[in-house]
Amino acid sequence: MPELTKGIIASSLISLTNGKSLILTVNSFAQKSISHYKKVYNYDEYHKDWALVKTIAGTYGFINRDGKEIVPAIYTKIYKFGENAKKLAMVKSVANSYGFIDEQGKEVIKAIYFTKEEAIQRLNTTL
Repeated sequence: MPELTKGIIASSLISLTNGKSLILTVNSFAQKSISHYKKVYNYDEYHKDWALVKTIAGTYGFINRDGKEIVPAIYTKIYKFGENAKKLAMVKSVANSYGFIDEQGKEVIKAIYFTKEEAIQRLNTTL
């Protein structure tokens, strides 16, 4: 069962047309859960303590062992760290453009380049 992490209680006073009042109370709990992903891959395959996740829409991102999103699941492909550049992972956007993320999950080269080669060239000019 998912761990409950935060509770919110809200009450509203509603006036009815017959002159009476009704108090409506709503309880809402945020849950710490990774269930909204279609697939959670094994931890440590791409980065220590991170797991690649896939959404129902077929996009990918990373979460840590606590279930916290490190890299939003907005990419159609995430290459392994070090495959194209040391300590970076190439990403492919839903617009079929390429960029790079670092080991903190930050997009260091925006995914705006039409080919892998253009993204690598841009990376080489910024180093």
